[in-house]
Amino acid sequence: MTRPQIFISYAGHEAFEASLLQYAVETLLADLGVVAWTFQRDQARSQKEIAASLRTQVRSSVATIFLVSPATIDGGSTQWMELAYADAFGIPTFVILHHLAYADLLRNNEGVPPLLLSSQCNAASDWRHIVADLRRLIHGEETHNG
Repeated sequence: MTRPQIFISYAGHEAFEASLLQYAVETLLADLGVVAWTFQRDQARSQKEIAASLRTQVRSSVATIFLVSPATIDGGSTQWMELAYADAFGIPTFVILHHLAYADLLRNNEGVPPLLLSSQCNAASDWRHIVADLRRLIHGEETHNG
């Protein structure tokens, strides 16, 4: 049986925060065998087609966590692509707003995908709720698929 994978999408400036989130998700969901994939830790350095690799990683995930920050808004084309992959493959996406309020997204929505604007966004301080939702999602998938 393969381990359930959670794809964590983040702007490069938030690599440290993403690594903390990755550790927390893997630790809190260890009993389910969850692995949280991040570019910084898990992307093969020899991979020539990074876009294809990201698409494959999103597709093979049971969920994505989309860490949105001002850096995402300023230059998040890779993150927007990852969000589009998750949407296209029907992968549940959990949005965490880091150093950003939902009202800021609405005010500065130029270039922000409509999918993000219409999504349930969570403040970074509520990240534990997402872990609980992931647990329910994975448990439901295991029950459904098992």
